[in-house]
Amino acid sequence: MCPDYGKYRITFYERSGIEHNAAMNAIVIFNPIDRDNSLSGICRFTRAPGDSLLKQESPLRLYPGDYNFKAFLTKGSIQYNNKMVKIKNQELHVMADTIERVSKLGENRVLLTFVLSNSQIEVQCNLDPRYRDLYRVYEVEMSAPDDRDIFLDTESGSCNYSQTITEYYDYFLYSEISNIFEYYCVPFLGGCYLNFRFKLYPANEDEDSENGKTIMLQTRIFLNMDINQGKAYRFTFNVTPYEVNYLSTSVRDWFDNDCIDEIPLI
Repeated sequence: MCPDYGKYRITFYERSGIEHNAAMNAIVIFNPIDRDNSLSGICRFTRAPGDSLLKQESPLRLYPGDYNFKAFLTKGSIQYNNKMVKIKNQELHVMADTIERVSKLGENRVLLTFVLSNSQIEVQCNLDPRYRDLYRVYEVEMSAPDDRDIFLDTESGSCNYSQTITEYYDYFLYSEISNIFEYYCVPFLGGCYLNFRFKLYPANEDEDSENGKTIMLQTRIFLNMDINQGKAYRFTFNVTPYEVNYLSTSVRDWFDNDCIDEIPLI
């Protein structure tokens, strides 16, 4: 009478390192390859900081056979409805798609290789050497694409693109790489202006102090190409306490550490 009679335990592990310092939420959608086996469904998981295991209160158990596993992982709560996942700005969204065999074993390990399902924009700030001992760039913002109706199709792995840049600004996060700020956003169409704001602060003072010494600089560039799903774009600017000048942009696949293609944006 056991509901799991004839089934075997499945555990999911993250093969690629995705922000191991942050807790994340995941869903896994499973479907049998064999059409005669009707067992399919969706399970929710959590992943603790510093861990590669996706955890669930009750382990998933499946009958032996070949299955297609699709996993979706993000920091925030996952909004899943009618085979669609909501995509938001300022959140990393990744997905994995693999076929694995469930065998008659005490534990079947499924290794998931995640790829980016939204887009990443990086800003590299090259502060003029004459001012490096006097100032530092401590904040970068960009006019945000409209993310209200952007969804990822879990069957195709594709999402729709935003067509509007809003008047609101989103913050970039400072990365572990010197002078690099990072921002995850929904993919969006080109043919628009991107507005950037930079805040500089005296290098020897705390930015939380209220002495009015913050320097605010603004610039904008015309984007003549799309910001595509699964890609990382690095915008490089030369910065002084008086002005910001756009220098170049490179694009790469998100999992590739090397910026291999220079692209003209203005």
